Amino acid sequence: MGQTTIKDVARRAGFSFQTVSLVLNHPEKVARTTRATIEAAMRDLDFVPSLAARALRKKPSRSIACVSCLGPETADDGSDPLPETDPGLVLQAFAQVTDQHGYTLIHRRCRSDDPGSPARIASLVSEARVDGLVVFAERRDDPLIALLQAKRFPFVVFGLDVPGAHCAVRADRDAVHEAVAYLARTGSRAIGFLKGDGRRLHTASERFRGYRDALAEAGLPPRDDLVVPCDWTSGGGYRATLDLLDRSARPDAIVAADDRVAFGVLKALHDRVVAVPGAIRVVGFDNLAQGAYAIPSLTSIAVPTLAMVRFAFATLAAVIAGTRAPDDLARALFPTRLVLRESTATRTP
Repeated sequence: MGQTTIKDVARRAGFSFQTVSLVLNHPEKVARTTRATIEAAMRDLDFVPSLAARALRKKPSRSIACVSCLGPETADDGSDPLPETDPGLVLQAFAQVTDQHGYTLIHRRCRSDDPGSPARIASLVSEARVDGLVVFAERRDDPLIALLQAKRFPFVVFGLDVPGAHCAVRADRDAVHEAVAYLARTGSRAIGFLKGDGRRLHTASERFRGYRDALAEAGLPPRDDLVVPCDWTSGGGYRATLDLLDRSARPDAIVAADDRVAFGVLKALHDRVVAVPGAIRVVGFDNLAQGAYAIPSLTSIAVPTLAMVRFAFATLAAVIAGTRAPDDLARALFPTRLVLRESTATRTP
């Protein structure tokens, strides 16, 4: 049996193939009920857009898409953060690099509660509107990644280690290990950890592994009462810190899931009149520019965002140009560095 075509989908859904094409290319122009019927037909037929259109084009589009794979949409989440790092910094870096190489950058979102979303994203490549994709995913088994791998579309995963894919990844475990080892080496003995929730499970688990390993190497026993999950927001950091402060034994240091969480930590400690760094020392992750201007200034883990972006783009461009085979995987683990500021200063005698 041959590959399912757009006309097969049209017959199954009871609409013209032009309407099916409109759903693939401009879904916002199609009525919601019509779109739902056609997308259901695509799923029933296991349809993905053909690569034929790509073969017919005369020249590359000179465009790439950054795709954010997101969780279900809720009524109050008007704008979602990208999974791995500050979205503004990453997209600005990609815009800078693509401009330097004469590429156009677009940004799309792929939602987990929209079954037709992966096929629409894949159609960007198959219909020759972009040459390749940079994928920001929260989990390795994301349906978009599986689809792109099956169709052998040019893509790179940014910020997540995915087997069988080109990847640019931070050394999350080593980053937190360095921060906790520094705190232990300079006198902290009850180090708390705000580890983020399950939305970014792989990132959270790697950072937690670094935390536990560093404690063990420093001879400090792991304590469940010092580990608090929280969402990846300042509000989550604020609430988790208040929870820690209300427990019987307080930490003398807190490593936050990222800088946004750390800003909430600093606010909670300020509101409870807990001295930083005198009583509790604080470390963030991402080294956002705002951290240098917090009170006190925030010690944080700096991520080589621009280097990661350049690697991801160079890899994608090579696959698009055919100078790198899709199966010749480019996978790089980028080291971080600890930037020391006032929030972890050691007390002088």
